[in-house]
Amino acid sequence: MNNFRVLDAGTELFIDDELIAFKRGVKRTLHPCVKHEVPVLEPDPDNPWEHGGPDQSRRVHLYGTTMYDAAYGKYRMWYMCRMGPHWRFKANEIPGLYVSRPDRNPSTYRGKTQDAYGRKFVENDRGDLTCYAESDDGLTWTKPNLGLFEFNGNPNNNIVWDLHGACVFRDDDESDPQKRYKMIGFCRRYRNVFLLTSPDGIRWDDSDYLEPVADRNNEGAFNVIYDDKTSLFRAYALIRGNDKDARRMIAYTESPALEGPWKPLEPMFGATDEDDEIGVERYGADRAEIHNMSGFLYHNIYIGVAGVLYVTGPGAAEHEIPVDGPIDAQLICSRDGFNWDYPDSDRTPVIPRGESGTYDTGMIMGTATQPIITDDEIHWYYTGTEHTHGAMMKDRHKAIGLAKWRLDGFVSLDADETEGVVETVPLRMPNGTLEINADASGGQVGVEVLTADGKVQSGFSLDDCVPLTKDKIHHTVQWTSAKLVDAEQPLRLRFVLNRARLYAFRIA
Repeated sequence: MNNFRVLDAGTELFIDDELIAFKRGVKRTLHPCVKHEVPVLEPDPDNPWEHGGPDQSRRVHLYGTTMYDAAYGKYRMWYMCRMGPHWRFKANEIPGLYVSRPDRNPSTYRGKTQDAYGRKFVENDRGDLTCYAESDDGLTWTKPNLGLFEFNGNPNNNIVWDLHGACVFRDDDESDPQKRYKMIGFCRRYRNVFLLTSPDGIRWDDSDYLEPVADRNNEGAFNVIYDDKTSLFRAYALIRGNDKDARRMIAYTESPALEGPWKPLEPMFGATDEDDEIGVERYGADRAEIHNMSGFLYHNIYIGVAGVLYVTGPGAAEHEIPVDGPIDAQLICSRDGFNWDYPDSDRTPVIPRGESGTYDTGMIMGTATQPIITDDEIHWYYTGTEHTHGAMMKDRHKAIGLAKWRLDGFVSLDADETEGVVETVPLRMPNGTLEINADASGGQVGVEVLTADGKVQSGFSLDDCVPLTKDKIHHTVQWTSAKLVDAEQPLRLRFVLNRARLYAFRIA
């Protein structure tokens, strides 16, 4: 049995201790995002599909996907709006898509109980709408008039479907150009998960997948990502637990293809006693629940954001909002995509809620399925709310914001005036150069290469290393008389920090 870890070329974060054998004089620091100063997408009062009307919600909600589509040449977003239930007030009409009903009978629309394909209506007017926006720079977004569906007789809108969260993929391996884009999500008309295809990400067709591709009967986030490390699609879905409060938690399923077969949903990630204790200390909460979660493979580790709902009391029951409380966005990580933990025991929000009076002061109510990674930054779009979870409908306002981090910048190992040392487990690495992502603008970072049993290799001592004394995302480590390709393997890396932050190392 090998007593070393085999690494592929790529980046390794210090978000957990998986590769660390020893550390001294450093602390792990979680870095909250830097927010774009204003929302990038807000509900437009002139768009009635984004605004429920008098005494109703105003909300655009990112249970869904953002991407930079290089083939299309733009940033693209598929977001959600909600309008119902409309038996309480004047109904809207979207022929061919959204079907309103005059009373609480969920299965009848103008005397019909099924659609043109024979699929039975289940709950068909709660107001889920999938809308589309695009941008040249990721900051200024337009909502094009697509003319796909008439809203109350007007085709000038950006409605593309009615999923409760749309996970969109561009499939360049697809042989049929009419199916280049694929979208999966929960459709309330039939209360299950469906798959659609599109030539352009705008015009969608469900005729090839009339049956559900996965089993699920409740709304809430169903965030799907593709994991190219395991060649699997992974989905993280909101469910209710079996405890006395039926707490919200996250379940997991996976499939080798979007069309299935998907495994049965399996409970995966719920609130702990520690989450409850934090809720009591911060908010006087009765309990904690996991309201939503996004998770994706980032380099060789899975990174996620969990929305933790701290239940402080009852909500506006007359509007079927059973509990009130804020939602904090917490960073979580995993080595297998299923077993998740918090890298920060203090549960510092990684996307902090805003100050009183701002658009995201009440809840960080979910992120896009995964962020957009640029050459030097991480961009993650999220839903922020003015209200807490139990607010009355007339007080509900949701907008979409943008959170940013430096590349690899979720967490760092920090050393102050005292010398900090971080030493890895024995590693076998491909030939290449060693890069580090570190901020040493107030001090320095040096690297030693050790043998597997911890002895400094000749030519790779701290004195031989040219230290980093700047803030650099990609710094190539150099030694005066040796190159990493000549080092004996397996090896250990020893990072020595003084007044510096170390985010990651990379074999390039």
